[in-house]
Amino acid sequence: MPYHWDFFKDGDTAFGLFYPKNYIVAAFENEGRAEEAVKAFREAGFAEDDVAAASGSFVTRKLEAEPEGTFDKVKAAISAAIGTEHSYIENDIEHAKRGGAFVFVYAPDDEAADRAKPVLKRMHAMEARHYRQMAIERLIHPSGVLPRNHGRL
Repeated sequence: MPYHWDFFKDGDTAFGLFYPKNYIVAAFENEGRAEEAVKAFREAGFAEDDVAAASGSFVTRKLEAEPEGTFDKVKAAISAAIGTEHSYIENDIEHAKRGGAFVFVYAPDDEAADRAKPVLKRMHAMEARHYRQMAIERLIHPSGVLPRNHGRL
């Protein structure tokens, strides 16, 4: 059965895969750092209901609950082949298993995304990506730096 996260204002899936549209998903080394980042986002003007932290174990349970039907496997294979969300899901699960945690920030427009970027850097997010309407923008590459093309897929 597909999972749904009530927190996400604009939905949490696209074509059966996790896709929290208009959200930034940022990985942090542990729950404590993620909670510190939540406070920093709120201090930067993000509303309380626009920012949330989640433990790695919570995220893992949600992501591993992804449907396993034939059609879903085909979609996942296509997605992995072009380097989109399925590979991100695998990376997130691995990060969570190493004790990492996540922060979700509602950023429905460029202004909100631009306000979030310095917070992500200052709080040392290990990775961050913005789920836009039609693309996933990498804000912080897993190595901790912006990729050459600044993440536009």
